[in-house]
Amino acid sequence: MSGIVRAALRSKCGTGVCTFVQRSRHGFPVRCFSTEAEQHPLNSFLDTGNSGVTYGKLLGTNRHTLKTDIINYLEGCNLTMEDVKMDYNRSFFPVSMFLQFPTRDSYDNAIRVIVRKGRVYKLEMADRSQWDQVTPYDGKTILIQGVPLLTSFEDIRRIMSGYEYDSSSINIFLRSSDGAYPIKIATVRFHSRTQAMNAYLAKNGTFCLNNRISIRVLQ
Repeated sequence: MSGIVRAALRSKCGTGVCTFVQRSRHGFPVRCFSTEAEQHPLNSFLDTGNSGVTYGKLLGTNRHTLKTDIINYLEGCNLTMEDVKMDYNRSFFPVSMFLQFPTRDSYDNAIRVIVRKGRVYKLEMADRSQWDQVTPYDGKTILIQGVPLLTSFEDIRRIMSGYEYDSSSINIFLRSSDGAYPIKIATVRFHSRTQAMNAYLAKNGTFCLNNRISIRVLQ
């Protein structure tokens, strides 16, 4: 092979697959291939989905914690009212909050905020199934406590007389209590947060069958 051919092959092979073909003195074609592997951007292999929605479980809240409290506390994390769900137990006592972050970066930022502010809350990674299992009350449902065991659906309708609400949403539950007897509670869903708040302000502390009731807005 002439010196010119060898030089051409060296030039071609240094940068990739050689397109130069030259027959050897025995008549066989000579092709040159690069010994360097093709380079791929690392991001295509290391993509962890940081741009996707990420869910978290926030511990350390109490019955007085509001959605707006958490949104304001986690400043810069791009949370809205629809991104926060309060998780209640069977007695409607809040046990945690579930948060829906628009990106993984927002979730990581929330961790940094919690650490910076003294770890008042604890944030754990959650998944979509946990988020979906939590009922979104959205401040449109009220919880009525203190009603007598004899309370009927008609009694709850009487309490809500004069207010616009979803009549099919009334639910009455029996729950265990610290005493020897169970207690009865009821929930009613309204069409808006304002309507639910108006009912709370007007009816909290009133009576049902001679029992004083207390009302709480579920988030």
